[in-house]
Amino acid sequence: MIVALLAIALAAPAPTVERAGITAPVPSGWHVIEKRLTPCSNPLERLTLAGPGGGMVMLQESLDPRRYISRFERRPAKWRLRGRPQPLACCAPSRRPGWFINFRDSGRGFYVYVYGRTPSARQRALEILAALKIEPRKA
Repeated sequence: MIVALLAIALAAPAPTVERAGITAPVPSGWHVIEKRLTPCSNPLERLTLAGPGGGMVMLQESLDPRRYISRFERRPAKWRLRGRPQPLACCAPSRRPGWFINFRDSGRGFYVYVYGRTPSARQRALEILAALKIEPRKA
């Protein structure tokens, strides 16, 4: 009986969150931050998740024309945090060191801020990014 319950629990899909046509998993111990963390209006905050070990992932969407967004790199097939964490500026949700990545997907452009003091927080943040589902922007 216990083995069967454990198998069901392990097979159950992780909870997800959807905001503005972006769907992301919410790993165990992580939560959605509902309030805005920056005053920026372009790019616009779309989704922020935070978790243990100082983990945080924020997606901001560029509202600029498609010709501007076409300059962004395509969404990476494999997400990586390159180099050492750096203090982030502009529309960053925190001044603590982190990583900044921009990408395009489904005709939309995004800025991603990633934070994590621990390797497990950083790994979980990358897993969130890898599992994103992005719908084309509605007119």
